[in-house]
Amino acid sequence: MVKNIILDIGGVIFDDSTKNINNVLNEDSTELCNKVYGKAFKDCVLGNLEVSDYIEKYRYDEDYDKIKYILNKDNLKISYPLMKENYDYICNLKNRGYNLYILSNIARESYEYVMASTNIDKVFNGGVYSFQEHLVKPDEKIFKLLVNRYNLNKEETIFFDDRERNVIAGNNYGIKSFVFKSVDDIERELCND
Repeated sequence: MVKNIILDIGGVIFDDSTKNINNVLNEDSTELCNKVYGKAFKDCVLGNLEVSDYIEKYRYDEDYDKIKYILNKDNLKISYPLMKENYDYICNLKNRGYNLYILSNIARESYEYVMASTNIDKVFNGGVYSFQEHLVKPDEKIFKLLVNRYNLNKEETIFFDDRERNVIAGNNYGIKSFVFKSVDDIERELCND
């Protein structure tokens, strides 16, 4: 029986999609998103580099103004908006008696924005954030850290993430894990339990 639900933030609760950035910039931003959130951004997600310092690395790049706009903490409400219907559904899961946990690859600035714009810290029983732990999914160590920190029984726990590689890692670690596309995915798995 499922008692614990682990959720990612980006792509599940907040919209970090290229489609959203396309709408914000009113253009196809696929290449720009690949540049902005590519391998170099991992230093921000690991907590080794502030996003403001990362932005400055692009000072002489032709896309500097767009990169600055997307990543600037004052613009996150637009470039990283709350998915309100998803958030409301997740709050309802708490009311239904499920223990909720976050497992997120997230930079400090995004984390601060998330905490300031929601009651997520009251809705969730706890969480593990990459920038604090200097670990990122799909590394098994971050899953192990969450399970051990909150003394979770893997048999009573399910995990949802919008990235398949993280879902594969969760399953390999022994947590039933599923690709998240909509809240229907969560409801379906809870009904199948």
